[in-house]
Amino acid sequence: MFIRNRWYAAAWGTEVASGTEQVPLARRIAGVDVVIFRAGDGRVVALEDRCCHRNLPLSHGRIDGNNIRCGYHGLLFDRDGNCIEVPGQSAIPPGAAVEAYPALERWQWIWLWLGDPQIADPDLIPEYDFMDSPDWACAPGNGGKPLPIACHYELSNDNLLDLSHVVFVHQSSLASAGLTDFPVETERFEDRVQMTRWAYGIEPPPIFVEYCGITDPVDRWQSSVIISPAHCIVDVGVLPAGSGREARGNVPAPSLRVAISTTPETENTSLMFFCQTRNFEVGNEALTRKIQTDFLNVFMEDVSVLEAQQNVYDRRPDAPTVDINVDSPTIAMRAVNRRMLEAEAGV
Repeated sequence: MFIRNRWYAAAWGTEVASGTEQVPLARRIAGVDVVIFRAGDGRVVALEDRCCHRNLPLSHGRIDGNNIRCGYHGLLFDRDGNCIEVPGQSAIPPGAAVEAYPALERWQWIWLWLGDPQIADPDLIPEYDFMDSPDWACAPGNGGKPLPIACHYELSNDNLLDLSHVVFVHQSSLASAGLTDFPVETERFEDRVQMTRWAYGIEPPPIFVEYCGITDPVDRWQSSVIISPAHCIVDVGVLPAGSGREARGNVPAPSLRVAISTTPETENTSLMFFCQTRNFEVGNEALTRKIQTDFLNVFMEDVSVLEAQQNVYDRRPDAPTVDINVDSPTIAMRAVNRRMLEAEAGV
């Protein structure tokens, strides 16, 4: 089961080209097959990916102005999903329509709403404004395409709210000795959960040594917030050792901020959209390209873990597990999503 009355990241804007040569984009979002295209006026359109005549996916068709034409018998559908033309006849059969989904473009991504269109509130899209800010250099993840992961999307949530894993999974990039000696703070809200950890007087993680030349001990923060269903902002950075307790992040410091949205395809496959940003050496394009490469490797390390977890869950769904202290944010986030599912189901 998936939450319907929330936005899902469905594509990078650059994946949906404009002009007569564009190819409709097929995606499966929360179990729903959709076709996404850019109409002749530039607006993004999302429809059920099938023709209501003989069920050929509309993604096999072609764009025709503001509309899409089936590649089998040529039925033409407008942006609202209505059939407006049947080649060879003047009458449109009753009920000749497919589902249309609210779609809009924001923060370089295309967002879809699969639930009640009457309550599709754009303000529920997470604030990823730093992706478009001149104060932050933006490095699109995975070459500007979603990263496929063979796991349930909540395993990704768990991973992003438990950043203690960086010590063990990302040893060459994000680890710091002593990081896990410091506790996490958990803040719970109606539709989100935030995890924060401050670690004082520890070694800098390798990426800050390499990118910023920082070698002395630091006060390091990790912050991760997930907004239901699976929209995440990770913010990490360092201050000189001894200054973090007083500043608590309220002074300029080199930091990395990541926008991540994990979109379920099915119960055990997902698409991860991510963008790595930084507030230092913003104009350094060579560094941006390096960060793109480095952090794709980081994310692939996560993918390896998440897919291995899913394999065990698939084989042994009833295997007992235990909780530890760092699980507090992940348990809270699962509760948020469960409440939203129950509310939609009227439980």
